[in-house]
Amino acid sequence: MASLGEDQGFGAMPRQTKFGDAAARKAGLIPFEEISPVTLIDPKDYKEVIADCHAKKTFPIYHKKVSWAPTGFRWNQNGLGYCWTWGGTGAFMDTRAREGKESVLLSPVSMGFLVGWRNRGNYLESFIQGARDHGIAPMEYTPDQHSTNYRDFKAGWEEAAYQYRLPPDGVWDTNPSKMTQYVITILSTGTPLYIAYNWWGHALSTCSVLWDESVPNNIVFQNQNSHDEDDVIEMTGSRAIPDEAYGFPSTLTTLAV
Repeated sequence: MASLGEDQGFGAMPRQTKFGDAAARKAGLIPFEEISPVTLIDPKDYKEVIADCHAKKTFPIYHKKVSWAPTGFRWNQNGLGYCWTWGGTGAFMDTRAREGKESVLLSPVSMGFLVGWRNRGNYLESFIQGARDHGIAPMEYTPDQHSTNYRDFKAGWEEAAYQYRLPPDGVWDTNPSKMTQYVITILSTGTPLYIAYNWWGHALSTCSVLWDESVPNNIVFQNQNSHDEDDVIEMTGSRAIPDEAYGFPSTLTTLAV
């Protein structure tokens, strides 16, 4: 189990919208039950479903190495208060990997326009809207993956970003009152989760869960973090349950017009 690493600042701000309200829908966040072809998994079936997903290599953890963690690359926000884009970009790339699309390493700092290129935190809804309307630029257009100076980006980065977007109304929203149920159900479809913890002020991407009867609630959350870990971090107990979580079931690759 990797450690949490150094807490590099409070970069994820608590969500502004409420599950299912008009503001959330306007941002493209649609309640999971309304647009998912699968139903929520009954808690009594968690152990069996988790075992089956690992046996069949369904969980996003099984394709992360060809998306956000290729050999020799470390996912590290390097002190920036940009966990909100590292977590979202990682989930986006995991979705592309699940879709069987070409592996393209995308640049979290290319989303800096959402905070005026300042080193500051942001709302997860803001990242989702930005990824929907503008897209995420490939890393090749941002030579320094930790620089928020867009003047150093390669020409054409905005046009390139437009090729890697979220669909207009295709983000699964989750109800905090049933969060563990949503997490396990969505992961069982192979879809990663873009999550946030209010207690940590931090955003990550959940890529798997484990069943462990020796820990509280029997669930181990395996999260992709951005603090330079070699692998996912494992979290247990009530604090491991996300305060907000969004599923990216699909991505767009439309050419700029």
